[in-house]
Amino acid sequence: MPDETVKYISQKPDLNQVLIEWTSPSHPYKKRSRLFYQTVATFTFLLVVIVFFLREFLLIGVILSVAFVIYAIYSVPPITVEHKITPLGFNNAGRLFRWNELAAFWFEEKWGIKMLVIQTHLSFLSQIRAVLNDVSDEKVKKILDKYLLYVDKAPKSIIDRLSDWVSQNIPLETKAESR
Repeated sequence: MPDETVKYISQKPDLNQVLIEWTSPSHPYKKRSRLFYQTVATFTFLLVVIVFFLREFLLIGVILSVAFVIYAIYSVPPITVEHKITPLGFNNAGRLFRWNELAAFWFEEKWGIKMLVIQTHLSFLSQIRAVLNDVSDEKVKKILDKYLLYVDKAPKSIIDRLSDWVSQNIPLETKAESR
């Protein structure tokens, strides 16, 4: 009888087994030129002057806050984080997201950098993004297909479409400067 119990226990899958693991930057990063920061500062200054004459001082604070956030986001280089896919879920930078918290996944490319995007059911974190450095997206897709729905084309909200339109039609640096 004890031999049967040992066989049964050994047939259970190892939930701590790492199916695939890689390290990558925490987000795609592109070093911005001085012209980019000058353009942001010029837009900020013009908006502040216009809003000052309208006597909307609280809005001036909001504009300056947004300009600071833009500076902070684009000037801080990413840190290196570790990503793991296990039978329990997706471990992103030390935080485990269980499969029941995740909905679908797809791949995106930004500035020539391939990324894995996972849609979640969580209200405070709707997407998880992981940069795929030297990991094959086909290998990741093969593993994630067992647990999540693969979406060929990413769903875009109104905010996503608006930000894409603004970034395409209002460039903050010239193409010659961005290289």
